[in-house]
Amino acid sequence: MNIPYSGLYIPLWCRARCRLEYPQLGVGETDAIILRSLRGDFSAARRADCLLYALREKLLSEGARRHLAALPDAALIDLGCGLDTLLRRLGGRETRRFYVDLPEVMELRERLIPRADGETYICADVRRAGFLDGIDAPDGAIFLIGGLLCHLEYEAAAALLKNIGLRFPGARLVFDGMGFAPRRTGLASSLPSPAALAGECGFETLEAMKRLPEAFALVPASRRLKLRFLLGSGLLRFYSGRMPE
Repeated sequence: MNIPYSGLYIPLWCRARCRLEYPQLGVGETDAIILRSLRGDFSAARRADCLLYALREKLLSEGARRHLAALPDAALIDLGCGLDTLLRRLGGRETRRFYVDLPEVMELRERLIPRADGETYICADVRRAGFLDGIDAPDGAIFLIGGLLCHLEYEAAAALLKNIGLRFPGARLVFDGMGFAPRRTGLASSLPSPAALAGECGFETLEAMKRLPEAFALVPASRRLKLRFLLGSGLLRFYSGRMPE
């Protein structure tokens, strides 16, 4: 099967590559299986830094698990899910899982990753808050937003975070973005500091996740230094937060 555009296959290919090169990271097993059924030009993926996609998955997973410890019955929601399967490795058999992305993305996902019991696929543009009404989370909601906000204008990204807090009081969120990008680009990747973002979007608490996961200990030192620099400098930002009740 040919994949329609690179925004989907670059993360998929990179995580699958990490499965071969860095199996100790524990990412990419499902991605490698999906990749075998696809055809396309993967040249752009080969130029990407695969460890950045592994780092995203590990930090989102760590943040989500910490929130699940406080809200074990919460629903898990993956915004801009693409072909990710991270939610299937979080929670338990009774966990409600929701995946949200554009209709053309979800059409492809339905073919490659048929929904399992307890999973709901939602076709929506996240810039329109109405999609939140399709998420049933009576016991709390944990949102994972990986790689999405850099594709939205900053105002749209901030509005999305605010609307989540309004629709789901007490919601937990784990998400990423980049810092210090020129704001004139209008991209959400130039996310401000946790304190500034919390004030603007109404978080009760919001912290930066700057520690490299322990699984990266066996990655070559030069690669670890680069990742630590990106996290420590704020060029690459991961956030974990809670909305007020």
